[in-house]
Amino acid sequence: MMVDKKESFKFPKRERLTHPQEFRSVMKFGKKIPSRNLILFFKENRSQTHRLGLVVSREVGSAAYRNRVKRFIREFFRHHKNRIRGTLDMVILVRKNCTLQSYRETKEEVGRLVGIV
Repeated sequence: MMVDKKESFKFPKRERLTHPQEFRSVMKFGKKIPSRNLILFFKENRSQTHRLGLVVSREVGSAAYRNRVKRFIREFFRHHKNRIRGTLDMVILVRKNCTLQSYRETKEEVGRLVGIV
């Protein structure tokens, strides 16, 4: 099956965790990998695609900073989701002492967590 290049870089709703019970399920029953700025929770799913959910509390920083970090993580996911093995539900929790300042830093840290970089 030929996949349209533009289509593969989108982040459609079917690739997002949207309901609180989905987040709770992944965080309670999934595996956990901590890093300096982030915590990755992941659990196998039965769908055809990976799904991503982000948790960034107000304690992390200003709204502008929280949105920037979320944008960096979503961008990484959009570009690298095809390299992640299996089909997973993933929740990335941003720690309150997060020091990520650039996309490059975020890419390296998330890449280590998901086993790509």
